[in-house]
Amino acid sequence: MLQNLREHGQRTEANVVAIAGRTEEGWTNSLTVRFSTPPRTVQKTIDVGDGSGNDAKPGGHVAIVYNPTDPTEVRQADRLDGSEADGIRLGSVVIGLLAAGFLVGTAREVVRVREQTEAGRTPDAPRPGA
Repeated sequence: MLQNLREHGQRTEANVVAIAGRTEEGWTNSLTVRFSTPPRTVQKTIDVGDGSGNDAKPGGHVAIVYNPTDPTEVRQADRLDGSEADGIRLGSVVIGLLAAGFLVGTAREVVRVREQTEAGRTPDAPRPGA
């Protein structure tokens, strides 16, 4: 459905009728909106994310995209631009870098212990002259 809305959806401004839901922290996570299409007026509750609905107040406007053949299929326009994937990508990069750092640190420690063992010392023994 999201791909269909990206490719064939109609963008328009919808009137915010009510705040339909909030997170435990008090952030708006869904809005009831009303908008007009050529055949009729539609009222629908939509999810909003990442604080984008916090500026929306009843009587205000929000950008939406709806399916012209079924206007009840509607999403907030900001939620169709792929920005949800940006956070996933960024998180994956950070986790990958942390994992790489951990592996490099582990490899260095293994080499250090191996060198000490080959030199006849135990890893926890004090170094000569220390």
